[in-house]
Amino acid sequence: MVPAPADAFSFVHYVAYAIYAPLYLTGPIVTFNDYISQSLHRSASIVPRRTALYALRFLFALFAMEFVLHFVYVGAISKAGPVWSSYRPSQLALLSYFNLHIIWLKLLIPWRLSRLWALVDGMDPPENMLRCVSDNYSTLLFWRAWHRSYNRWLVRYLFVPLGGSSFATPLSALRSVATYAAVFTFVALWHDIKLRLLLWGWLIVLFMLPEMTVGALVPRRVWHGRPTAHRMVACAGAVCSILTMMSANLVGFALGLDGLGAVVRGILHDASGIAFLLASCGCLFVGVQLMFEIRQAEHRRGIDIKC
Repeated sequence: MVPAPADAFSFVHYVAYAIYAPLYLTGPIVTFNDYISQSLHRSASIVPRRTALYALRFLFALFAMEFVLHFVYVGAISKAGPVWSSYRPSQLALLSYFNLHIIWLKLLIPWRLSRLWALVDGMDPPENMLRCVSDNYSTLLFWRAWHRSYNRWLVRYLFVPLGGSSFATPLSALRSVATYAAVFTFVALWHDIKLRLLLWGWLIVLFMLPEMTVGALVPRRVWHGRPTAHRMVACAGAVCSILTMMSANLVGFALGLDGLGAVVRGILHDASGIAFLLASCGCLFVGVQLMFEIRQAEHRRGIDIKC
């Protein structure tokens, strides 16, 4: 990285960077170097057509939220202290699923509004949400795409200084798990000092462990010459990752640990609930196959966003 010129490190520039209106409240995070560079030299990516299309994307997200809140009452239901046992397994699953979509939309809209404001002003900050919440199958890749600018800040200033990740030896693997735990504890406290957020952060690390362990013990080269078998096994693992990601985020941002426990008991309390869960896993399996196809189509077009 090329540092900003020496004369840019002034109190005036620091205040301008710290309180840059489009970004300092809820918008994406940009580094001081990036801010100074784009202030001095307009980014080539700032073109009217691209900004107009981004404005349309923002309006589409806003209308999607209005539609969901008007016709799908999951937010009101979850806040009213419902008796979860009175709902059928399919209803519990849909309540949980749409709760996650509302969480995604209520973060996407202010971030996208802030970025649109910056684009109109001639500043091109990073996109915070790279994929729809329903287009994620890996726990690790999910966090690369969710609040992208904050993820990059954490990697640069916390994760790498703490040692990063390596699973070459048992000792390095243990250190890596401790690093992830420290980072997600910081993230939970950064959101708010609440027990359910701490539980959310620790659950995220716990649910990352199977994916990291399998990736270290069974690398991709082991499946050389067996692409179909690799795809089926990876898809089954992705279904498990999706279920665990949904559970952790419901604990942290929607239902809490007790609420999630009640939902799980409501789904698993009889044979019909278990049958529904198995059918849902089958649907997720098909959905993950579609996600794989989307990634391959992006690869063929030269798109590689690593998530």
